[in-house]
Amino acid sequence: MASKLFVVVLLLLLASCASQTRVDLFTLDVPVASKPPQDLLPVTLAVGRPSVLPGYDTPRMAYVTRPHQIDYFSRNQWVDSPAKMLHPILVEALSRRFKNVVNAPSPGDMQLDTEIVLLRQEFSGNSSRIHFVLRALIHRGGQATETREFEIFEACPENNPYGGVVAANQAVSALMHELSDYCASLAPIAVRH
Repeated sequence: MASKLFVVVLLLLLASCASQTRVDLFTLDVPVASKPPQDLLPVTLAVGRPSVLPGYDTPRMAYVTRPHQIDYFSRNQWVDSPAKMLHPILVEALSRRFKNVVNAPSPGDMQLDTEIVLLRQEFSGNSSRIHFVLRALIHRGGQATETREFEIFEACPENNPYGGVVAANQAVSALMHELSDYCASLAPIAVRH
């Protein structure tokens, strides 16, 4: 009887170990240029924490193989939600254009609020791409004055989750350049050179 109990316990332990699959964690960690910025705009820009639409407000890495259906990789995920990882990237990128960048709700001459509309890997045949859409809302004088959506498609170097991570970081980098230029173009005219 004791040997049967031992076998049952051993089988339960083995089943428990087998059911624990390893999860690979990935980051959005766009490198910042090492060269110091030149001619910073003398504007204080307050940057709000990004919000995110449902379906993308999770560390789970989203992908699609057909329209209207979001799936998530089971063994691959972000270390945190994309919105939380994006905030320091936004602040760093905008610090390369503006003299003062602060976290909202601290006051500024302008405020930038962003929303991740989607961030997913789209598979089609033997290839995939990252599709990243970010909505930006600029406030001046306490009122929303400008809204723009930025959309990036970035081909994945590999047709797997890691290829999606590489492409997502490239997409975020490209979008940060566009967003920085956009915000700089909306800086109060009195302070532009």
